[in-house]
Amino acid sequence: MKYQKILGLVATAGLFLAGCATDTDTQNAWFNDSNAVRISASVGNATTRSNPTATENADLESFNNGDKIGISNSGSSLTYTFDGNNWTPGNSEYLVWDTKNLTFQCWYPADGKNSFEYGYIQEDQSDADKIVKSDYMAAETTPETIPSNKVLTVQLKRKTARLIFKIQHFNDQFTTSAKINNLSIVSKATTDVSETATVNITPLHTGEGAIGSTYTALVAPGSIEANIKVSDGGTISDPLVVKTGGLEAGKSYTYNLIVGKKAVTIADVKVADWQSANISEKPETAEEIPPYVTFTADKWHDFYLIGENGYVHSGLEYSVNFGEWKEYTSGRSVAFGGKLGNLRLRGTNENGTAESATKYARISITQPGNGNVKCTGDIRTLLNYKNYKNVNTSNARFCYLFKKCDVLTSVPDLPATNLAAYCYSNMFEECTSIAEAPELPAKIMADHCYYYMFRKCTAIKKAPELPAKKLAPCCYTDMFSGCTALTEVPDLLAKELPEGCYQSMFYSCKALVNGPTVSATKINKYSCYQMFESCEKLSSVKLLIPSDQMRTSYGVDFCLSEAGTAATSRTLTVKDKAAYDAMIKKDYYYPDLWKIGQCTVLDELGNPITE
Repeated sequence: MKYQKILGLVATAGLFLAGCATDTDTQNAWFNDSNAVRISASVGNATTRSNPTATENADLESFNNGDKIGISNSGSSLTYTFDGNNWTPGNSEYLVWDTKNLTFQCWYPADGKNSFEYGYIQEDQSDADKIVKSDYMAAETTPETIPSNKVLTVQLKRKTARLIFKIQHFNDQFTTSAKINNLSIVSKATTDVSETATVNITPLHTGEGAIGSTYTALVAPGSIEANIKVSDGGTISDPLVVKTGGLEAGKSYTYNLIVGKKAVTIADVKVADWQSANISEKPETAEEIPPYVTFTADKWHDFYLIGENGYVHSGLEYSVNFGEWKEYTSGRSVAFGGKLGNLRLRGTNENGTAESATKYARISITQPGNGNVKCTGDIRTLLNYKNYKNVNTSNARFCYLFKKCDVLTSVPDLPATNLAAYCYSNMFEECTSIAEAPELPAKIMADHCYYYMFRKCTAIKKAPELPAKKLAPCCYTDMFSGCTALTEVPDLLAKELPEGCYQSMFYSCKALVNGPTVSATKINKYSCYQMFESCEKLSSVKLLIPSDQMRTSYGVDFCLSEAGTAATSRTLTVKDKAAYDAMIKKDYYYPDLWKIGQCTVLDELGNPITE
């Protein structure tokens, strides 16, 4: 192989060296040289290159003017530029055929630091001109003979993956004005398999962040992470993270995302061949993809749904790694996580996963040594995934569903406002890795609906808002008992308290310093019984219950038993002096720590109460 250089005739080792030449001189000489190498470039088996953002065939027909290809032979490299018709040499050298069995190494784009070995991923891919700079391709070819037309045919192969995030849906927690405020994608910095450095990509996007908006980037093969912020009514969310599996070079991936306030769920994935120009995908249907209950994990786990006390669950399907949906039979083991992919569940049983508080199905996730498991989605998709937004939840129960799933770090959304008796009782009991409770928007309670719901969830630090003002017997009994990390609780605004509604609600919450405001004007038996017992760091609490209600049998008994920090900064707020007197006289076990002289006692207006 020779490199021909124009103007000058000093020859050495097959490379002709010379003085100053213009690009026009080079191109004229190249054009008139019958032995000059001509280039025909394509992607895979396609006739020409595919533009990285293209969706229509008309846009897939050619390279763009100014595109550059690098070609090396015998250790030296040249750059050729596409002028709309031909690849022409742009400097004072060009390739000349002089023998056969030559090996050419080619890469595209020949910009920046790209080489045959690997290409660089650009941070700014926000428009079509910028994203193309990351469309790194390479090929090596050894022609058996010198072609008669002197054309070097190069079939480039893509070394990056095309990644498209499409906003499929915002969960019901958001208003209609919700939209993506920012989406960034983290990729390895180059296609080099040994690369450890990363780049934070600004993708090309369409739409204004609402449903249907897309975010496209060219990324290095491997696992990819995206950080998403949502704007809703002027409020910007904390970053939400979504991770993909290992992406392969030469493939195009479209991820349909369902965005919740606490997590982003991958509804489905479409994978297309991107090594050819035929990358147009069928248009998306208008049908919404439901936010299925989805389990993800970095390593392999086994999932079981076990019937207790003779209960057999029906109407449940599962899918692993976005594969086909299959009927789930009670007690079956389903492996997921790591390379196996995620596990999705959907159902058609509007009674939920329990017949009663004694006959129910319970999830077991084994291999705890393999790390934690994340669960996202909308629990209503287990009732009627085709119409989950409008499904009747008045008889749906999920009691004990996740009890003792100590590998679980997050939980599905619970948007129902019409609750059944015992619907969520013991649902997450002893789930010791859950750090955040779900939102609980229901405003009308049912008997025992939240009974023991988060008992001994020792990682939860903040209780959700409890907006209900009309309560039911035992609705909050032991709801957060044993939550030893709990430090934030909402005020309790209900005026009429049924029997047992707050009983042991915060029992043994050993980190709780500031208790809620209890605004009840009427209480019943056991309404506040043992409510704060053994809250050993409790420093303030407001019990605005009238004096006549303080006399209710077992209504406030043991409410503050063995509770309170030893520090002298304790503050008890009551309705008035009469209410205080009634409380300490009624409760034989009322502790001295909360009596006048050992703590500050205030009335509801903030005035000190003294003996």
